[in-house]
Amino acid sequence: MKKLFIIAGACLFFFNAANAQVMGIKGGLNFANISDYGGDSRLSANVGLYFHTKINNTWAIQPEILYSGEGYKYTTITGNQMVLALNYIQVPVMFQVSPVKEFYFEFGPQVGFLTSANIKDNNGNKTDQMGGYNKVNFSLNAGVGIHATRELGFFARYSFGMSDITMNDNRSYYSNVGQLGMTIRLN
Repeated sequence: MKKLFIIAGACLFFFNAANAQVMGIKGGLNFANISDYGGDSRLSANVGLYFHTKINNTWAIQPEILYSGEGYKYTTITGNQMVLALNYIQVPVMFQVSPVKEFYFEFGPQVGFLTSANIKDNNGNKTDQMGGYNKVNFSLNAGVGIHATRELGFFARYSFGMSDITMNDNRSYYSNVGQLGMTIRLN
């Protein structure tokens, strides 16, 4: 079933990208955490491309391809500060509704592909953790945005993890990410 969603999402993404009325770049800050881990948010980045197509004066569809730094920070029993750094290529497909021309609400599904998983300490040492995490995850996104000018916009989005990111344990953990960022229209 997951493969079917991945294939359908990829087809929608590339079909819309080929017919996009607007293409641009976007990026910003991530405030990421993992449900039930009890640590602090990991501050990281998101950056990528978006393809925006109006359906009518109120609705639009916007598939994206983004790098997203996720994970969380925690303190060990011995007092060492550690970071679980999970890095993904995320493919959200956002549906946007604009009650007024400059402002929009957005929502939509997202599939993520894990590119690296490391535990990092304060000394810059890192330990590979790829074997402990699922390579694909699913999320639902919701957000708001504003077009400040024709070329420049700002957004806030929250990604609610829907699939367990860990392997080989008895509990389910979800990656949740708040994003604040900026968009720049290229055409």
